[in-house]
This record gives sequence, structure tokens and C-alpha cells, in this order.
Amino acid sequence: SGHHPLPFSRVVEIDPSSNQIVWEYADNPAYNFFSPYISGARRLPNGNTLITEGMFGRMFQVTPEGDVVWEYINPHFHEDAENAVVNRVFRATHYLPEEISQLQ
Repeated sequence: SGHHPLPFSRVVEIDPSSNQIVWEYADNPAYNFFSPYISGARRLPNGNTLITEGMFGRMFQVTPEGDVVWEYINPHFHEDAENAVVNRVFRATHYLPEEISQLQ
């Protein structure tokens, strides 16, 4: 057909008992959020979701309604094996202040 949609990523939560999608995050427009590897998502105790868009060094938190309430982009760039300048990150972990003994 000649139609080639732009690639995009999304975060999907599936109920394992029903195999139904119970929550989903995608950006608008969809192609604003895309990372083909080294990415992930974790549900936080407050109900928000921490998402890692690893290829572009972006970590962000969204509410259950899909609103971005926090974002951080890795400012540290380096040259990779193919001589591309990148700021990739592998994974983000959320810590509560009481989980960090140095803050006590």
C-alpha cells in the first residue's frame, strides 16, 4: 500500500488472568515516544509509572491518566562504538527518601 507508519513505543499493563490490557501509555503524537531497546517501566507505590526511554536517555513519570509529572534527560553524552554521540541509559529506579540512609 506504500503506507509506512512511523515507529513508536508504548507501555502496556496486562491483567494475566484475562490477558486484557488494563492500562496503556502512549505519547501524542505517538512517534514522540520511541526507543527500540534498553527501556522499561515500573509501577510506583503512588500509582504513577516510571518509564525509561533508554535510547534517548530519557526517564519520566506519568500519572494513571497519562500526564507527565516528572522528566529527566541524561545530560552525559559519549561516543559509542559506531562513533555516534549518545546519552543512552539502561534503567531507572525510583527510591523514596526513607530508602536512602545518607538522607536520614
